[in-house]
Amino acid sequence: MLVRFNISELFREPFITINVDRKTDELINMAVAIEEVVNKKKIIGYRGIEQKAISLYQIVSIHTDGKNVVCETKGGIYRIRKRIYEMKTVIPKSLFIQISNSEIVNISQIKNFSLSQTGIYQVNLLNGRKTYTSRRYTQIIRKELLK
Repeated sequence: MLVRFNISELFREPFITINVDRKTDELINMAVAIEEVVNKKKIIGYRGIEQKAISLYQIVSIHTDGKNVVCETKGGIYRIRKRIYEMKTVIPKSLFIQISNSEIVNISQIKNFSLSQTGIYQVNLLNGRKTYTSRRYTQIIRKELLK
């Protein structure tokens, strides 16, 4: 599959088109998944008195910070009211991966992995933040992402 950008000042808002010779069930499922990620599924984040609906594609990671669960986006960090295990059931498995008991990461935000001397992975994110997998999730990450 090829991804291309068509950049023009004529476009006021971004939109996605799928160009094919015929419509298939697989393409319909892909379109539904794209729409779900972009428009439908949102989580509510809180920062002070500010409340914001956050689309799944904006999420860099969901992790614990002390006793709170936070959602990290390019625009900042928001506290969320769900626990990590609850978030795991809400977000699509094809877009996110759990790297430890306390963190779920957007797969598209992973820059690369580095294997440490202790056998766990350092996860380098596109925003420059570094995080680590737990031993328990190292095998899962090898199977899912590092095939």
